[in-house]
Amino acid sequence: MNSKIKISAILLGIVLLYSCEGFLDEPIRGAQVLDTYFDNEQECEKFVVGCYETILQGDVYWYVKWFYVLTESGTDDSWLGMPLEAEQDFKEFSTLTVNSHNTWLYPIWEYMYKSIYQCNMALENLPESPVNGSNPELITRLVGEAKFIRAYAYFELVKNFETMPLFDHVLSPTELNNVTFTDQQQIYDQIIRDLQDAVDVLPDNYDTDNKGRATKWAASAYLAKAYMYSENWEKAYEYANDLIVSGPFSLEPRFGEIWDINNRNGVESIFEFQTNYDPNYTTGNAFPILTGARKDNGGWYYTQPTSNLEKEYLALNDTIRLRATIIKGINEATINQDIVGKAPVYDTDGTTVALPELRIATLEESKSMRVNRKFFILPDDRLPTYSSQLMNHIPKNQILLRLAEVKFIRAEAMWRMINTVGGAAFSESDIINGDLHDIRDRVGLPDINSSGNQLLLDIYKERRLELAMEFKRWDEMRRTKHPDDGRRMIYHIMGPQGSFVLYNMEQNNDYWEKGSPYAEFEPSDKGIDFVTGAEWLPIPAR
Repeated sequence: MNSKIKISAILLGIVLLYSCEGFLDEPIRGAQVLDTYFDNEQECEKFVVGCYETILQGDVYWYVKWFYVLTESGTDDSWLGMPLEAEQDFKEFSTLTVNSHNTWLYPIWEYMYKSIYQCNMALENLPESPVNGSNPELITRLVGEAKFIRAYAYFELVKNFETMPLFDHVLSPTELNNVTFTDQQQIYDQIIRDLQDAVDVLPDNYDTDNKGRATKWAASAYLAKAYMYSENWEKAYEYANDLIVSGPFSLEPRFGEIWDINNRNGVESIFEFQTNYDPNYTTGNAFPILTGARKDNGGWYYTQPTSNLEKEYLALNDTIRLRATIIKGINEATINQDIVGKAPVYDTDGTTVALPELRIATLEESKSMRVNRKFFILPDDRLPTYSSQLMNHIPKNQILLRLAEVKFIRAEAMWRMINTVGGAAFSESDIINGDLHDIRDRVGLPDINSSGNQLLLDIYKERRLELAMEFKRWDEMRRTKHPDDGRRMIYHIMGPQGSFVLYNMEQNNDYWEKGSPYAEFEPSDKGIDFVTGAEWLPIPAR
């Protein structure tokens, strides 16, 4: 099946879906009633809320979340985990050998284009709604939200695929049969247009009942990020700097509290996926179970942190971020059948929690005997229903973009402007004493003492350690470029001579990853088969 037919089939399926199904749990309606669906404020609001749900949740089986789990498993931060149970398509992601027939490629296309289709319908119908006469401010805001969501969906696609179709309106049947693919720069141009429009009309903030909706500042942050990806460093700096200087955000005083389940929409959070517990609807977050310890209420134990990541923290004496990122099992010296895999858990202030150690897994269930702490929920904070059977109902919000990441965007943009653009009004010391100081000082680390190319590599390292296990590493390995040769960092990390591959083959003496009798159920030479071009995922053949 050629690419045109593939995407046409996907889009046709979306069109049929909307011809046969209702919107947002409404009774089944035919396509012929679409023109009357936007007749009141409630319907207009509900339609746009559905656009958010599509990009962030992806049905009851969390197809969108699975994509982030699988791509994260192909990084130097995470093993896939659960090696005895993982299906072959999962293993292709973790070994960076994904082919176009991998069944887990399809959902990210399906749900991002479904959201784009929803947004296009909203953008065509909202201005024509009678509500635009009675409450034009509401329609203006909803149009801004739809443009933000469309930009978000395209951003998730363009980061992963080298080429894709671009649709800025609802397609006619004729257009469905004449789909063309677009280069990445045209996609970024569309993303930037949508986000600029969103910045102009979205509010700075919302009341408590509407937290999680896109704000002016969320659009500004993603604009800075889009400009960074398209390497327009002056614009990336402009939008990042404006948010940092003028926005209402600040770094959380304690690093460990950023992901605390009780710290919903904290002072550092810019865009956050909202959840709640509802026994009748899947409005929760499945990540605590997907990434949770196998022996902890039936966790599925995917994306196990690597010893390579742990040693990066240890090399810097970065104890605070380490304890807030990785829960680690006991070492081999004290192994026996009763206590294997137990580990201390640290509270958000870095102290040991006064409760029994966490039982992580048995040997055959683990590659690294480490757990993602950022999605772990302390037992005292869990609802009685916390379990793998009710994982869709866990009320743990998920931060999608926070202030520290925007500070890294500004720091990198400043470095690029100093070293490649020329004529910048600041120096490398401004980076070290500004954003990098703020981020490191929070966790008790001294200022970085480097310059030139090494300073950029240090910015990359800080970004890795700050954002580890937040499903950012896959994107960053492929976006960032080594200052010495201009090649993407993934070429320095993966492949036969990649740093992560050589570490595991020649240096790694971690018991769980190398010494355990079950360690090789997930190959330790992960990444050795990475080849040129594999930084882009193939277009799904389904």
